[in-house]
Amino acid sequence: MENKVHYKLFKNGKFLCTMALSTVAVLTTLGATGTVHADATPVQNSNEQSEQTSQITYQQKASQNEQQLSDLASANATKEANAANSYAQANQQSANATSQQIADIQNQYAQKKQQAEQQIQAASDAMASSVASQTQAVNNSAASATSATQQANATSEAQMQSANAAAIAQAQQQAQEAATHSAAAISAANSNYQVAVDSANATHQLATSAANADYTANVNNENNTYSANQQQVKNDVTAAQNAVSQAQQDVKDHTTTQTVTVPGQKRTIDHITNAAEKRGDSVVWGDTSTWLTPVGQESDYRKSIYYNIMMGTFPGQTPYSRVDAANHATPYDFTHVPTNVSEMPTDFQPGLLIYNPDLDTSEIVSSDGFTEAQKQTIRAFMASWANSFRNWIYNNERDVWNEANKFRYLKDQAPRQLKFTTTMNSAGNKIGQMRTNAGLTNDQHTITSSNPNTDYNKAVPNFDVKGTQAGNYMVMCTDASMENLMTVEPATVDGAKPTMLNYLINAYNMTQAMWYGEIYANGLGGHVRGILDNDLGYITGGFEKITPSTYSNPITDNKMAPREQYLFNHNMPMYAFTYDAYGYVPYVMSMDDQLNVLSALPNNQKVVDAYNKIQSTIDNAMGQEIQDPTFMSAVSYEKNGDGSHTETKQVTPQQYTDALNNAKSHLTQVTNDANSKLQQLTQTHQAHLKNLENIRDNAIKQADATLQKAVEQAKQTRDNKIAEAKGSQVNVDALKKSLDEKYQQLVASDKAKLDKIETDRQNAIKQIQANAQSEYDAKLKALGVDDQAVQAQIKQLQNAHEAFVKENANKLAQLKAEDTKAYNDLKTKLDAELAALMPKHETNTDHSGNVINTGDHTIVLPSTDEKDAAQEHPSVNSDNSKSTVSLAEKNNNFDNQTQTSVATANVDTNNDDTAVTALKVNATESATITRKEYKQQTKKLPQTGNSQSLVLVALGTLTSMFGFGLMRKRRY
Repeated sequence: MENKVHYKLFKNGKFLCTMALSTVAVLTTLGATGTVHADATPVQNSNEQSEQTSQITYQQKASQNEQQLSDLASANATKEANAANSYAQANQQSANATSQQIADIQNQYAQKKQQAEQQIQAASDAMASSVASQTQAVNNSAASATSATQQANATSEAQMQSANAAAIAQAQQQAQEAATHSAAAISAANSNYQVAVDSANATHQLATSAANADYTANVNNENNTYSANQQQVKNDVTAAQNAVSQAQQDVKDHTTTQTVTVPGQKRTIDHITNAAEKRGDSVVWGDTSTWLTPVGQESDYRKSIYYNIMMGTFPGQTPYSRVDAANHATPYDFTHVPTNVSEMPTDFQPGLLIYNPDLDTSEIVSSDGFTEAQKQTIRAFMASWANSFRNWIYNNERDVWNEANKFRYLKDQAPRQLKFTTTMNSAGNKIGQMRTNAGLTNDQHTITSSNPNTDYNKAVPNFDVKGTQAGNYMVMCTDASMENLMTVEPATVDGAKPTMLNYLINAYNMTQAMWYGEIYANGLGGHVRGILDNDLGYITGGFEKITPSTYSNPITDNKMAPREQYLFNHNMPMYAFTYDAYGYVPYVMSMDDQLNVLSALPNNQKVVDAYNKIQSTIDNAMGQEIQDPTFMSAVSYEKNGDGSHTETKQVTPQQYTDALNNAKSHLTQVTNDANSKLQQLTQTHQAHLKNLENIRDNAIKQADATLQKAVEQAKQTRDNKIAEAKGSQVNVDALKKSLDEKYQQLVASDKAKLDKIETDRQNAIKQIQANAQSEYDAKLKALGVDDQAVQAQIKQLQNAHEAFVKENANKLAQLKAEDTKAYNDLKTKLDAELAALMPKHETNTDHSGNVINTGDHTIVLPSTDEKDAAQEHPSVNSDNSKSTVSLAEKNNNFDNQTQTSVATANVDTNNDDTAVTALKVNATESATITRKEYKQQTKKLPQTGNSQSLVLVALGTLTSMFGFGLMRKRRY
């Protein structure tokens, strides 16, 4: 069978296309049958018919795909060519416009020059005249200077020549005289040489002997030092052994049979430091109607514990009631509380106490109020709390201590112990009586502003403690005082009774809030600042029993809260209590520094006597310190607890047993150190001996070197003297050479002067010309003739044109990139659709490359690998439209021309040999076939075997007739 291909022209939109129609020429007649086997049945299998139908559909789809890709490629090429032509025309128009603008500028500039021709000529003539006149003046000045310089040069050169001749003559005469004495000089030089050598040998001998003598003496000293160090180490061991023996003897001597107190049990007392923590925000602490003014937030305090102490004074006013304990975040243990006055703390660390009325065994306070003994007990406790608070702040909050005492005499000293004496106890009673007589309220201090008859300073006896000057020192005592005011009252919750323990616990907690609760983040309150005053030396407390008429609460307009009403209704005494403290602390200051107190008494007996006199006066006036029995029981309990007893035992004071243990440890350490030190001493001794030997050897080597240097120096001196005696003529020649060099230098200097005059003349002329040119240019600019401005305008137009051309080139490149992407996307889609129609038995799939070979077509399927995402496709000539626009400049006489050339390459759509290239994104090679070869490959149909039949021929004919070959578009 022979297959012939014809092409039919038809119109598709604006394009003419060709359709390949295949006709089949049958070599035999249609009625002829092929060669048939004897047993063959000329019936076509239904499966074969189905496969051939699939093949026809597949071929039709392949042809349609190829036609779509060809249409798109041709459309893209046409679009790109049109765009290229459009950009080329725009570039040409820009070039023409730019050239015209440049020509206009040049014409305008030429007209300006022609219009100002006379003024330009006048300016030129003026410039030439000015340059000529100034140049003549410069030349005349230079000629005059040259003549004067030449005359001066001739005079100085003649003078130097005359002086040089005289110097040479004198040198020649001296040389002749030296020759006469040369023999004597040589003899003297040899004699002096021998003397110097003999002296050097003597010095060498002395140095060597001294080095050996020093070595011997130093070795003896080193041996003595070594022996002494050894003995010192041995002495240290002996001393340590003696110390152990002495310590053992001391233990023996001081071991006695004593009766000692064996401590009993002590109750654990809780100090609450987190009083402000509740179980929930809805819980209200105690009776809020009795609260003071709001105390701020936790951040207002220096530490959170101080905020907790302040807040802890509010709940139930106990603290704490059983209701408070139930509401608090941390459960309370109501057994870790004081049960009597002797268990009350005498110290004052931060933290509040819990009161449990069920465990209180202390005495009940009468409805008439405190007895004198009870008042004294409370004062003793409060004095102890004040001293403990001062010590705690000094040791733990030194900044707070310094802030409170920065203006005090004793600011740099440790806290003074506030004394509670008989006089202070009496003063406390006077203060209480003074307040009672005046009817002061619990909000009024004991001062004259509260009542003219009240002044806590008058409660102290008046005695003479005037300052005394002793030499260059002043001995004085502090004159300080302060008062803190608070209330002392019992708790009323949980059926509490007005006992001494009840009063003391509430006084303890109220004082905690008054002192710790005023240590703020940004400063100190008045109460804490007052009690921390280190100029204070004595303390007491005043009691004023509050009545309904003297009760005061300004916040509630003096309306009593239920708690105060309960106290008055049940005859439970409530007191206004004052902490009153006074100075009377002796101190010494230097007259040279009256701002600072001495921390210790100077070594001056007069000062010591004066100090002791003032102290004795104060002690006599203040009386003895009070040892309150009830308070001392608390001190004893704090030290030993309850149930303490005495036992008889052998007792050695701790200091002696510690001394013995320390002595034994020291002996062990000294013995170990001695062994190490002796070994180190031996090594050091050997090193010192070796060093002394090196010193001696170095000294002898130095003496040898000194001898050799002295001999060489003597020889050099001798040779120099002889050479000097023999070299008089040589010295004259050298003098001549030196004088001639100086003369030549003078001549060169004179020439340089003349050269400078000429250089200055030329520079002056150049400057004259430059100034004239500058004035000329300025005149032309004033006339509107400015070459540089014209050049700048032309350059600006050229740059604008080039930027326009570059922008069009970028747009064209972007269009080509978009067309290429559209082509690749379409091909990927069509290949996938074609793969779905591929006959199964004809398929040979290469899975590694996503390529399907059907025998007639090769299909590249879309890849799932990102690296192969770009598929192969027939390429469109992306260079079918090239635009080149250049702007040539000629700067001669400002005559510029702009030329633009555009080269366009049209797409050839009629050549069957046009290359079809399949590109790969990650490959450097491409497979290229011609369109004819591609058609030949796509026209082949699958063979069905060696059997022939009319049905197969008919099917082949239909396939050829209706199958589309490679279609290509032609421009219409």
